[in-house]
Amino acid sequence: MSKKKLDILKTASELFNEHGYVSVGVDRIIRESSVSKMTFYKYFPSKNNLIQECLINRDELIRNSITQTLSLSKKKGIEKLEIFLKWYESWFNQKDFFGCMFIKATDEFMHDVKLNSIIINHKMWITNTIKNILKECPIENPELMADQIRIILDGAIINETTFRDGKSIVNSWLIIKTMLKI
Repeated sequence: MSKKKLDILKTASELFNEHGYVSVGVDRIIRESSVSKMTFYKYFPSKNNLIQECLINRDELIRNSITQTLSLSKKKGIEKLEIFLKWYESWFNQKDFFGCMFIKATDEFMHDVKLNSIIINHKMWITNTIKNILKECPIENPELMADQIRIILDGAIINETTFRDGKSIVNSWLIIKTMLKI
């Protein structure tokens, strides 16, 4: 990928992450990424194409980070699930945490089929990762529990974005432990 295209993606991702998609215009992205309009449109025929690539890129970054975090641990089952949750807690504590770009995209582009496909793919990967961890645990119905835990995590993301009090994962973990009866 060319340096200019990477600059545009990086700038757009940072702006979309902090300010949302609708409120950030193409002219601002062009200006802050220091590229010409022609260069921008060479790589991204529309803002929608850019948003799609930003989400695909963010999905890849999250998958790699979570996979690496889990692979570095020798823990199994519930302890591995706790490590997974701690990944979220670490993310929430980063200075560039402004919520979930996928949740924002859902809110701002509810009827965009292509974007929703990217969002659903990302959320399903999260759910499947949780399900695979839960399969290592002595619990019934890991599929249902994985769906419920992902929903709790989505709520934790919104809660932490709103309150920024550092309690979202701690409280989520308490709810999850109660659900799993541990």
